[in-house]
Amino acid sequence: MIRDGTVFDDDHLPSTIVGRNRHMNEVTDALGPIQGGSRAENCFLFGPSGVGKTTVAKAAVRELRQEVLEVPYAYVNCWQDYTRNAVLEQISRDLVGAALPRSASTGRLIDRITGDLNGPGVVILDEVDQLRENKVLYDLHEIRGLSWIGIANREVDLLADLDERVTSRISVAYRVNFDTYGEDTITEILSRRAREGLGPNAVDEDVLRRIARLSEGDARQAIAGLRVAARMASREGLSAIPGRLVEDAVADAEREVRQKTISKLNTHQRALYEVLAEEDGLIQKELYARYQEAHDDPVTLRYLRENHLPKLEHYNLVDVEQDRGSKRYSLVGVEHSEQHPEAV
Repeated sequence: MIRDGTVFDDDHLPSTIVGRNRHMNEVTDALGPIQGGSRAENCFLFGPSGVGKTTVAKAAVRELRQEVLEVPYAYVNCWQDYTRNAVLEQISRDLVGAALPRSASTGRLIDRITGDLNGPGVVILDEVDQLRENKVLYDLHEIRGLSWIGIANREVDLLADLDERVTSRISVAYRVNFDTYGEDTITEILSRRAREGLGPNAVDEDVLRRIARLSEGDARQAIAGLRVAARMASREGLSAIPGRLVEDAVADAEREVRQKTISKLNTHQRALYEVLAEEDGLIQKELYARYQEAHDDPVTLRYLRENHLPKLEHYNLVDVEQDRGSKRYSLVGVEHSEQHPEAV
């Protein structure tokens, strides 16, 4: 049934971007000066998970590179590369093709990028609010001709603890805000993925619409649900996805997406998750005390509250409720047997 499984990968970039014309126009407008040989405007994309921010950013750069051949371009996932040096190393490799030793200093990396960058270039900083050292935004701003597209869930998380110089550089950047997809849009996204990735008549619109409805505006979740449903139908030897598989497929997809998200957590976020796996339903002070015991180099309570805990909320890993003036944290949608660290 599945003809091309890559169509359902998180990093698949479709030829047509559905339901995001305004957002595409805003990002391409920000990149527009590059076509005249000038530096582009810095641009930030804000919105919840699964609403097309990364897809729009990559599609806008793809469109730019069709107009202006060989525009230097780099992509950095700041959830994985969250230190200043790690970001600069990735940019050095992607943008100017220069691989320096892991021990290279920040100054040497900046000098190499600055010296080898020929004309304007653009960097996508995905999960930019995960940067541990946001001074790198100032570094990038100081590199002649270089601009960035920063992707984050909420602006307030990005601005937490920013250096004054960095704040002054970001204050003038474009802001593009994304809301959740509607059911019709997600159904159309799924329909296009099905045509590209599945066999003929493998799924009807009623099944696609049910998957879209259950995904609650999260296209990443919906695409995973369609992939899992196709896989389940194939195992039964079916040529089409029956409606009876939809709910189980979406539930399985939610677990898969959760496990994938957990695997990307940094050491601080994973420590928090594992503390809650041991004892769920902790108020913030209790959670912080247990985290301090679990992590070799704990951050301050304020930093934890403003950076790491919101990320766990945004990615639907923890629930938060008010409890007599404090916040109480619990794991989301995890059976007791799933909660132990060995399972993640």
